[in-house]
Amino acid sequence: MQHRWLAFLVLGFLTLTIFVLSWYRNKPIEITTAEETSTITSLSEPTVTFVNPSYGAEQPTVSIIVFSDFQCSACKTLASSLDVVAKTYPDDVKIIWKDLPNESTHPLSTPASIAAHCANEQGAFWPYHDLLFDRQTYLSESQFPLIAQELELDTDKFSSCFEARNTLPIVKKDYEEGIALGLSSTPTMYINDEVVIGAVTTQEILDLVDELLKK
Repeated sequence: MQHRWLAFLVLGFLTLTIFVLSWYRNKPIEITTAEETSTITSLSEPTVTFVNPSYGAEQPTVSIIVFSDFQCSACKTLASSLDVVAKTYPDDVKIIWKDLPNESTHPLSTPASIAAHCANEQGAFWPYHDLLFDRQTYLSESQFPLIAQELELDTDKFSSCFEARNTLPIVKKDYEEGIALGLSSTPTMYINDEVVIGAVTTQEILDLVDELLKK
């Protein structure tokens, strides 16, 4: 009888250990920096500063702020649609990127954003952005320096930036803003005052932009 209870105790301990290790391995990676925790509690609209990558019209009539995630398949689809919109209205539309990594399901989303912003330090955010999405199905951390090399960036400078996580505060700020706005999914767009969730079709975005331009 004593041996039976001992066996139950050992089995229970092993089960608990496996559960704890499994939970720890699968829990979301926290985005942390040395900075103080943000005190933002709620926002009604997103903010745009010089650190947010953008392209398109210099004085836009329509601004499209997109909260996105490099491992999100719908975000990849939307990126292609936004490129069409920007080319259709080159003098009227500006596209602005915001990071909203979903680490619970996309473990490389934050590292990918950090890498893209490191590329941005060399003026190559959007080419890097495009290649991250192109390689989404087989993305890994080993791809990050390869993409930098393919774009003929200063790879030493890029690697130093990425390894030190120098651009993590930018990613963290966008993420906290998204949470303060109440966002819960990617992609989410702010097209002027309109909030659009999900990878809507290219034509739907073109139609909405056309309506805004007519106002």
